[in-house]
Amino acid sequence: MAGTVVSVRRLIWSYLAVLLLAWSLGEVVAERSLPTLLLAYAPPALLAWPAPLLMLAALAQWAVRKNGRALLPALLACGAALFFLGFTWHPVRASQPGDLSVLTYNIARGQLGSAERLSAQLRAAEADVITLQETNGVRWPFTETLLNRLPGYFVSRSDTPGAELLTLSRFPVVSTREVSLPGTTRRFLVTLLRTPQGDLSVVNVHFSTVMFSRVIDGQVQTTRRNRQNQLEILTREAAAVRGPLIVAGDFNTPPRGRIYRALTAQFADVWNAAGRGLGYTFASAQPSLRIDYVFARGLKVVSAEVQPPGGSDHRALAARLRE
Repeated sequence: MAGTVVSVRRLIWSYLAVLLLAWSLGEVVAERSLPTLLLAYAPPALLAWPAPLLMLAALAQWAVRKNGRALLPALLACGAALFFLGFTWHPVRASQPGDLSVLTYNIARGQLGSAERLSAQLRAAEADVITLQETNGVRWPFTETLLNRLPGYFVSRSDTPGAELLTLSRFPVVSTREVSLPGTTRRFLVTLLRTPQGDLSVVNVHFSTVMFSRVIDGQVQTTRRNRQNQLEILTREAAAVRGPLIVAGDFNTPPRGRIYRALTAQFADVWNAAGRGLGYTFASAQPSLRIDYVFARGLKVVSAEVQPPGGSDHRALAARLRE
């Protein structure tokens, strides 16, 4: 009996050690090596699922043998697993007149949903500002059909053929500028809006994807360098902005690691500030990763919510902000 008690406790403490090691490697090393890169981008549930089983084992031991010495470490294991999953729960804050609603959505080039379905989803969100990624649809004229079904929005878009970013706003667009990103055809789209509360800058982004096929072929450093360059360009652009700023889009980055830490050092992550749950946005049918974000500076976060699945392999992320 004593041996069983000790073995359960040892198993739980061993699991906690593995979880701490995995978190540390993903947080500190992350994209610097292939193993830690794979670990950083693996769905957190792959390492979190043993926690409830260990809790059940500790409860069974307590019920059958009246020994609860494994309960405390089992509780710690469950708490650590929730932390590793990225679970957060904030109180609901009431909306107020003048709150700004923002939505970001990677629409997957319209490959998984029609323009009619996507436009209906966007209209239902009733967002003041919408940042879309992968709008270079495969079915011409996909984007124009989408825009025609979204009356009442001012459009900010790149003049570059095949550009994939599009920002919609209920407020007038003062200026639009695109920022080239070395090593890739992707760009940032910087839009200045004129709102009733004053000027608002919005940066629509789509960071380079960590392509595991290329990474496994030995291009870890190339992938890391390109994404680090994009982070530095974004930091420089943000530093030049005066006044409230929203940075939103598909960052292809989990909520841990060096890039994410650098982003949260500059901006508020709306999910961390006001989300309720896990915040996973990819893949749409059974989301297991959080890679789409709304970041804000100079604005108070009121709420954040992942939208139901629609016509994309991502789910949209909505937020309400207040000056």
